[in-house]
Amino acid sequence: MSRDLSSKKCKISAHTCVFWDVQDFQVPEGRDPDWVYQKIKSALAKKGHRGIVEIKAYVYRMMSDVLFWALDNPSDYPVLLPNVMVISKNISQEEGFLRVLGILQCRGYNILLADSDYDVASQNELHFVSSLWLWKSLVDGGKPIDQTGSSQSDDNKE
Repeated sequence: MSRDLSSKKCKISAHTCVFWDVQDFQVPEGRDPDWVYQKIKSALAKKGHRGIVEIKAYVYRMMSDVLFWALDNPSDYPVLLPNVMVISKNISQEEGFLRVLGILQCRGYNILLADSDYDVASQNELHFVSSLWLWKSLVDGGKPIDQTGSSQSDDNKE
């Protein structure tokens, strides 16, 4: 996945908001939410996203808050591209939500996703996504997966 539409300069100070479905992806046993926050922040930094990281936890009604957040944090394309990260299972099956995320990408937002698995066949539905993490990799502070569904190694150029 890891389609990088923005320059390195755009990523340095952009605000990132993570919309996390805690029913789908619970805090790992023996860990606390701050630990997860630090791991997500580390994974984003490895991808070049070093600005403010804000995390919002959800059990429902995530899509409307994504839209409200986008209204409060407009893109200043091409200078500053805010990041919207959604952590939710089977996001590729939620057509309406994907449409909203695709529109945000067209309006100058980087769209970042985390899911439990990645189906290469769903790649067409996710063509607008800048980076896609597997949940296990994200909470380990790891890199996103590439277009073949493999985790990127640290020696890959970004």
